[in-house]
Amino acid sequence: MHKLIIFIISVLIFSSPAMAFKEKNMPENYPMCYDNDIDPKTFCPLEGKLGHKLYLVDFTSRWNKAQVDWINGRIFGKIIEENIAPYHRVSYLKMDDTEPNSQKYSYSNCRFKSGKKSKKFPGDQVNERCEGRGPLLNVYNIWKNDLKNIENGFFETHNKDAKQSQLIEYILNVLKEPKFNFLNDNPERELIIVSDMMQYTNRINLYNFCRTPFDVNQKPNKCKSFEKLIKNKKIKRYFDTRKPENVENLKVNIFFMNHAYQTKCDLEESLETLWIDIFTYWGITNIKWNYESDNTQSCTS
Repeated sequence: MHKLIIFIISVLIFSSPAMAFKEKNMPENYPMCYDNDIDPKTFCPLEGKLGHKLYLVDFTSRWNKAQVDWINGRIFGKIIEENIAPYHRVSYLKMDDTEPNSQKYSYSNCRFKSGKKSKKFPGDQVNERCEGRGPLLNVYNIWKNDLKNIENGFFETHNKDAKQSQLIEYILNVLKEPKFNFLNDNPERELIIVSDMMQYTNRINLYNFCRTPFDVNQKPNKCKSFEKLIKNKKIKRYFDTRKPENVENLKVNIFFMNHAYQTKCDLEESLETLWIDIFTYWGITNIKWNYESDNTQSCTS
């Protein structure tokens, strides 16, 4: 009788939805059954967080159609399903003339599971112990359509003139302010910045610091070093007093956009070095810099 009781308990434990997923080495707090374990509005786990990928897109510069198409291919569509694990949050934040503290996400929900078998993301497949394939695919299509609607209207206002470009302020805000849900309580964090990286404020003006000309026929100078930037005591104090904390689990991925005469080839290398030094000063070392393919510029002269 005693052996029978042990056998029954073992069967109940190992046949539970949770145990079935634990056998596949699911991360902690992974939702076992979407119907009970996720928020139906955000598709995010009710308990705990798994990760957050935040796209910060620069709307202070004018992008041409080819550039918009290039950006879309890297922040929307299949790239989301193929590179973001189920139930990780995906957010889109526009950087424009809105003050960083007042800006709100254009979209911030979790990537719903697709119901497909995947070696990369085992959690994508249906948990047949508590999930029906048909209902799951219905929810997946709702999530997919919501994201598609955001994509379709995302760049409708991108060609408005901006008075300033508060890139540093936007970055610091998403890293420090709880309202953006991007603090280090996310086990995985990645900040993707789509920008020409030309900060333009009264405090820090890279157009002056990099001696960027507005005459397309004039050869621009390079950006000065970060060390020279913080020789200004006010700027150094600004960096020191706003330094983000607990950035060990943060990745930064920059999609650098060429912007006519403002960031020609002459400036690219020094601008990249400047920003990598800024992030390193903040303790962020996991940085990737991606260049836009631009056939309109020549780097040979």
